[in-house]
Amino acid sequence: MKRDFNQNPRYRVLRWIEQAIENGELERGAAVPSSRALAQALGVARNTAAAALDAAERRGVVVRRDPAARKRYVPDVATNGAVAASTIYALGDLGLSPDGAPAPRWTDRYLSLEAVARLSATGRHVMLLNSDALSPATVDDLFRASPAAMLILSTVGGNPAAMRALERCRVGGIPVVVHGNAPELRAFDRVYTDHRATGRALTEWLLARGRKRIVPFFPYMPDTFWARERLEGYADAMRAAGMEPLPCAIFGTNLPDGTPPEERFRVRKALATTAMLELFHGNPKKPFNFSTSQPFNFHAAHDMGGVDALFCLSDNWARVAIAAMRDLGLRPHEDILTTGHDNIAPGAEFGEFEADGPDATIDKHNETKAVAMAALLAARLAGELPPGPQCREHAFALVEREGGDSPKAINGNRQPSTAID
Repeated sequence: MKRDFNQNPRYRVLRWIEQAIENGELERGAAVPSSRALAQALGVARNTAAAALDAAERRGVVVRRDPAARKRYVPDVATNGAVAASTIYALGDLGLSPDGAPAPRWTDRYLSLEAVARLSATGRHVMLLNSDALSPATVDDLFRASPAAMLILSTVGGNPAAMRALERCRVGGIPVVVHGNAPELRAFDRVYTDHRATGRALTEWLLARGRKRIVPFFPYMPDTFWARERLEGYADAMRAAGMEPLPCAIFGTNLPDGTPPEERFRVRKALATTAMLELFHGNPKKPFNFSTSQPFNFHAAHDMGGVDALFCLSDNWARVAIAAMRDLGLRPHEDILTTGHDNIAPGAEFGEFEADGPDATIDKHNETKAVAMAALLAARLAGELPPGPQCREHAFALVEREGGDSPKAINGNRQPSTAID
């Protein structure tokens, strides 16, 4: 054993075990040195070596043949490789409500269990993974034995673990089906929603109701593919109607980690209110008093600069905008129409503080999208697809209000609204 004193002692032991397995010094099925032997060879305390062995076991790097015994072994590739070869990793956003049930209608939190059930029916093992709990290093551990395939149900952009998993699949030639149609995903089989078409449909809905000065009202500049596509769809519809698209109004969202939900909503509503005052009538001479409990009489002091609709990034941000309108004395759904996206139920995040939703939204049919992704992966594994990456556009529906916050599906590119996402 060669010593390396450039690392944390426990990590040094753990890394030695991993490297010894990788370079064949410890063969598959071989016994791993005891904590005493590791401590003596690597110059660390015995309890440090024991902690490293425990960490290696938690990672699956070493195993016990007898749970009651102390001895660890390198996993037998003949056994574990056979299991891995029939295992599909399903990476998803497993958001749960306080009672432990799947969070209803939450963006990209699909009915992952439905996808798992469909894949399990093909006779394979399925490992359901929470993308929020994975790091790129953990992904490397999962790929020590190559899985049969991978299904990525979560949004890939901005998720380092998902991107790392995609890279491991690409390098290893492992079949994978992803969600989305961003350029970096086009080398893989994928199922996606056409966000440019959804943005166009929402804007056309507003135009059909006589709204002409429609302003994109976003919490941040659209820096993801799907957000940019929604904004492009808005611009397409405005130009088709003979009107110039308006600049995106940005109201900001940055808050420290750990900010309580109520405070997050209060600050975001205040930011949205300030942005509306600037949007409708320029910077007011006197700052808006956010501490007052009395609604500001907007009509008595300002005009609305002709703005008659807000095109919001999602239902949650539409709720922030609606709450800000109410503080300004405006009448949501009358003075200004609002569109959202994703058909998010009132109970999700911001709905705790503002249950009133947008006038129209988009239902992406996420629960059936998960099933479509599972079916595409099953077809790939069965050898039923041509060699090149396959792309499947999935249905969406435009949903409008029907009194209160009760939605009604009125339009879509294929089917009625039934989503729970």
